[in-house]
Amino acid sequence: MASSSSFTRFVEVGRVAAINYGKEEGKLCIILDVVNGTRVLVDSVDGSVPRQTMCLKRLALTDIKLNKVGRNARAKTLKAAWTADDVDAKWSASAWGKRIAKRAAKAQLGDFGRFQARVAKKNLNAKIQAKLA
Repeated sequence: MASSSSFTRFVEVGRVAAINYGKEEGKLCIILDVVNGTRVLVDSVDGSVPRQTMCLKRLALTDIKLNKVGRNARAKTLKAAWTADDVDAKWSASAWGKRIAKRAAKAQLGDFGRFQARVAKKNLNAKIQAKLA
């Protein structure tokens, strides 16, 4: 009897994770080794996250996994695997990445940008109400 697991994201070497707490919040990292049941060794390609052990509570696992990465891989190997698997494009194409980019763009708006967004939303809502009426 085959049992089907409902989990699709596992803590494994090569898994890309997003940091959800701390000074590196919002950055992507790669799991390089599992230290114990609660900690993993992580590193990033661009150097934004130094190689360090991190608690799993601070990580959110993504669907992206690097195929050609072994345990404790060097930075050069990580960079080659990152570009070969085109992780940046996969992340920006995902709904999660789009939502984060949209939120960052909205946070960068000035007064006039917020005003334009408010007027556009008001006009859209008026069109919706006219269709429903």
